[in-house]
Amino acid sequence: MNIDVLKNCPLFKNVPEYSITPMMGCLRARDKYYGKNEYIYHAGDKVSEIGIVMSGMVQIIKDDIWGRETMLAELSPGMLFGEAFVLGGESRISVSVRCAQRTDVLFLDGERVVKPCDVACGFHFDVSRNMIRILAEKNIFLTERVEHISKRSLREKVMSYLSGMAETVGTDSFEIPFDRQELADYLACDRSALSAVLGKLKKEGIIDFNKNNFTVYKN
Repeated sequence: MNIDVLKNCPLFKNVPEYSITPMMGCLRARDKYYGKNEYIYHAGDKVSEIGIVMSGMVQIIKDDIWGRETMLAELSPGMLFGEAFVLGGESRISVSVRCAQRTDVLFLDGERVVKPCDVACGFHFDVSRNMIRILAEKNIFLTERVEHISKRSLREKVMSYLSGMAETVGTDSFEIPFDRQELADYLACDRSALSAVLGKLKKEGIIDFNKNNFTVYKN
């Protein structure tokens, strides 16, 4: 178990290093390695544990009824998966979870994460509070994404996203957290179409950009 990964995991924010290892027994932690392209979960599997990526890379996959695959997210070390299904009362996961490379996953008992243990181990409350915060932040992220992708045209989607970023950071110039492909995935569009829209907005003097750095201009 790599304690450095757990120290930087949002679930253990404000939990001192000396308390993390003793808490593993309380949380019924178990470690498991997976090979490249091996599935941790298939859509429809029952889940009762929260996974933390300790090494490698995990992909969250959604297939439609025609077998077409969409990658919803890539998770690097320190990131969590499965928590929304476990804590939201859903016994079966609606997405597939696949390893992009050899991956080590630490599993925690979902119920133990949010409920105080009998022995009232130190900092358990902080872990429970952190989990609530993680779920809230993901809910906000998804709500904002729905707001952007619900726009009728790709141009409106892009402008909605960039406007939202400017409002969030409080300045007209900012750096976005996505590369072009990631932004296309986030806005549910084709990368070439996205590039065309960005180029047109730049030509019209509505925005300017250099790689991930953007400036929006108000009329």
